[in-house]
Amino acid sequence: MYKYFIFILLSICYGQQISFIRFYANNHDYLSDNRLLATARFNKPYIQVFYNDNKVPIIREFIDSEGNLVNKEIFEYENEKILIRRYFLDHELKPDSLIQYGVDEPWSLEFQKVIKDKNKYYFEGQESKFILNSSNQIKKIVFSNVQGLDYGEIKFIYDHLGFLKGESWITLPSKITIRRFLYDVDMLTGRKEIWEYGENGQEISHVALTQPPASTLYKTPPPRFGNRLDEISIILEDISSLDIDIPFDVFIPKTDFDLMILTNTDSLMIDLININSNQVIFKIIGDTNSLTMPVFRVKSITSKYGERIYP
Repeated sequence: MYKYFIFILLSICYGQQISFIRFYANNHDYLSDNRLLATARFNKPYIQVFYNDNKVPIIREFIDSEGNLVNKEIFEYENEKILIRRYFLDHELKPDSLIQYGVDEPWSLEFQKVIKDKNKYYFEGQESKFILNSSNQIKKIVFSNVQGLDYGEIKFIYDHLGFLKGESWITLPSKITIRRFLYDVDMLTGRKEIWEYGENGQEISHVALTQPPASTLYKTPPPRFGNRLDEISIILEDISSLDIDIPFDVFIPKTDFDLMILTNTDSLMIDLININSNQVIFKIIGDTNSLTMPVFRVKSITSKYGERIYP
């Protein structure tokens, strides 16, 4: 059975800890917040989503009918609620790709110059998806507009040693090449030659150098040496190497009812009616009478949907 993990990136501050889980039958139900009973998730595929105290998703996991992880997503926020990155990991918890959000994402700017005047607000909420190959190098970047339609991509070409040999910048769906780079590296001297070609195939520049030039595009700017394309690669490596267990009290029991755990560790299956600063009002399963419990005696209450109700 799949063991639950939460990844902590030392260079990324989520600002919140996992507070509760919700379950969904499929992606459509997740987007609609049509929740699945905790019990109903067994023996069938489902999605489980871990939320922080602000009720924004931190981790989303796709589970198969046998309880095994299919893939995982991790969400990164700015100011706690503005989504800026989304990480995708496979069933072995290895990075597969990531999406970076925002109109100012540096790699997309060249494409925005080409089609900027065609559609107002075309790039608001745009996505840049970095996709890795089997060697964990970035294979391509795909750019999508606010409508979810792909408008461009950058393809990266590597030699048999894993060194970057070329780039092709193509608009979609027209498939017009707006930029193209060719690289040649001398391993003995460290000398690197770069050819840049424009939209019509004309040579724009040709440089030869022994050190990368200064640039503001990411921490390892183009032209790039070796197989370290940019800081995205470094972030993706970090995310697969740092992990801790999710706290035990996040786990949801096999039940169709709310779970109330008392401070003396006793647990009750209940139908919660109300909770305030002084008491909890509830019904014991099978009983029609309402009961009360002083709130100081209650350690936690978890709903049948997996959401932490109290504290």
